[in-house]
Amino acid sequence: MDDIIECPKHNGRFNYKTGEAKGAPVCVNLRTYPVKVEGGAVFIEM
Repeated sequence: MDDIIECPKHNGRFNYKTGEAKGAPVCVNLRTYPVKVEGGAVFIEM
């Protein structure tokens, strides 16, 4: 729903845009990286 994804195994929820932990049992935010698509190639800034 919206910007939230949920793990089907543990039901932990995260905002996929920011990495913010949004629901138990998770309590640690995920690291996110800037991404862009150019000419069919995906670039991830690390």
